[in-house]
Amino acid sequence: MGNQPYFINLICKKLEEKLISKNNREFYLRILYGKETSVREILETVKSYPMFGERQLVIVREAQYLNKEIELLIPYLENYLNQTVLVICYKNKKLNKNTKTYKSISKYSRIIEFKEIYESDVYKWITLEANKLNLNLDPKSIMLISSNIGLDLEMIEKALEKLSCVSNKDNLITVDEIEKYIGFSKEYNNFELQNSLGEKKFDKSIFITNQMFKNKKNTIHLTLSVLLNFFEKLILIHSNNFENTPKNLGINPFFLKDYQKASKNFSLKESVEIIHLLKQTDLKSKGINNNRINSKELMFDLILDIIRI
Repeated sequence: MGNQPYFINLICKKLEEKLISKNNREFYLRILYGKETSVREILETVKSYPMFGERQLVIVREAQYLNKEIELLIPYLENYLNQTVLVICYKNKKLNKNTKTYKSISKYSRIIEFKEIYESDVYKWITLEANKLNLNLDPKSIMLISSNIGLDLEMIEKALEKLSCVSNKDNLITVDEIEKYIGFSKEYNNFELQNSLGEKKFDKSIFITNQMFKNKKNTIHLTLSVLLNFFEKLILIHSNNFENTPKNLGINPFFLKDYQKASKNFSLKESVEIIHLLKQTDLKSKGINNNRINSKELMFDLILDIIRI
C-alpha cells in the first residue's frame, strides 16, 4: 500500500516471476480489480484448490475501491489456504492502522507500505536505474529527466529504457541526447525555470514559462512542485542549525553552487513568502479563488508576484 504504484506493481511482477512459471500463468494466476470485483468473488477464488496441488497466486489490484467490504476477508486471513498466495494492493491509499482488517493482516500476514518519495530520492533512483542499464548520465541530464517527469517512476523507467536502446552506452549522455531521444527541451523546462528564478532573471523566467506551456504535456502541478522543493531548500540553507552540505540538502554536489547563489538573492523571509505564493497558485490551479483558467497565465502571475517581493 502507499503512494508509489511503481513499487507495488514491481512486487507483483516479481511474485509472478518467482511463484508461477510462464507456461502455467493461465491456470495459476488470477488478477482481480477492486472496482470490478467483490470480496465474495475474491473469497471464492482464494478458497478454490489449484489443480495438481500447485500453488496459485491471486492479486487484487486497486483494493481501495472495496472500501469497508474488505473486512469480510478477516475470517479467511485467520485461516488461509496454504496453496494460495493472496496479494492485496492499495494504490495511492493505505489501510487505517486502527481497523480490524489492518490488525488481522499484520498478525497473520505481512504489510509493505511505500511512503511518499521526494525529489532527492528520485535523483538517486534515476542514478541507480541508469547504472543497471549501463547508462552514463551527466548530472544535468538526470535533473532534466527528473524535473520534466516528477515522481512518476514508471514514466522515468520507460524514458531510461528508451535511452538504453538508442544511445551509445560508452559515452556520457548529455542534455542534447535527452532532448533528441526523449523530447525534453534542454532550454525550456522546470530545471531551467528554477535556475532563472534563482538568479532573479525574471524576463528569462517569463520567456521559459511561455515556451514550456506551448507544450500541452507540461503540467502546472509538476512545475509548482519543482519550485516548492527549490525554495524549501533555500529555507534550509538560511537555517542556523543546518549544515549546508549536498547530503543534508538532498542534492547532487554539482548543483550546490546554484542553491548557494539563489540563497543570496532570496532571504529567508522572501523564501517563506514565495512558498506561500506557490501554495496559493496551487489552490488556484485547482479552481479555488481563481479568475484565471489558463495555467500559463497563472504562472505569469506567480512570477510577477515573486518579482514584487
